[in-house]
Amino acid sequence: MSDDTRIRSGARAAIVASIVAGGALALTGCFGSPESSGTPSPTPIPTMAQPMPSGDGTLVIGAVVPLTGADAGFGAASLAGVELAVRDIDEAGGVGGVPVIVLHADAATGAAAVTGLDSRGIDAIVGPNAVALIPATDDAATAAGVPGLSASGDALTADEAFLTRLRSADPTLSETRYGAESYDATVIVALAASLAGDDGRASIARFLPAITSGDIECSSYGACLEVLNSRADIRYTGVTGQLGVSGSEPAPGVLALIGLAL
Repeated sequence: MSDDTRIRSGARAAIVASIVAGGALALTGCFGSPESSGTPSPTPIPTMAQPMPSGDGTLVIGAVVPLTGADAGFGAASLAGVELAVRDIDEAGGVGGVPVIVLHADAATGAAAVTGLDSRGIDAIVGPNAVALIPATDDAATAAGVPGLSASGDALTADEAFLTRLRSADPTLSETRYGAESYDATVIVALAASLAGDDGRASIARFLPAITSGDIECSSYGACLEVLNSRADIRYTGVTGQLGVSGSEPAPGVLALIGLAL
């Protein structure tokens, strides 16, 4: 890791620490004893504390997408979206100065796709995007303790410039549905790891919702990373426009939390 990367990582760690400390102070104020008691209460453990770092320094994303069956067409587009996002992430410096690794499995195989990737050490999942395949992926991810994001509604339309870039990742694509959503989900996972300063599963899960809910808009991994050098309240808008990260009902533009993130 370069000195510049260490400095930037340290700055982000300080920002995150200040957020956690702020939450701890607020909780302490809520639970403090009345002055009349004369006996100070112990400081409560803050419920929003940052998880202990558990990553190994390399973010490994598992693309769980349909590669066989009726949904294989947009499964290929989903995988291309993940690979294109990783290319952009790595060109912007990777996560913590380290390139991202992508492994993939066929979501049509059900829980086996997740358990196989879990045994290979993935840190997060992107996919499967097919509504019918989400429950099996979610159940297996929850059992394994792996957080992830999946498109939960109809595919959104990306502009032609993005679709051209998507096809550069896989010139054989016959359709492009969910390529943009998978791209955005991958970027959000990488930004969550960057904000946490850790590629561990619990850290990624903790920060996934924050990436699309801040005040400062940014539309690329590199631009968001620049903001994170001084502020933590980013709102990644993605290639399809404003996105939401939620465990709510399926809807276009909503990336559903799966696994540990729920």
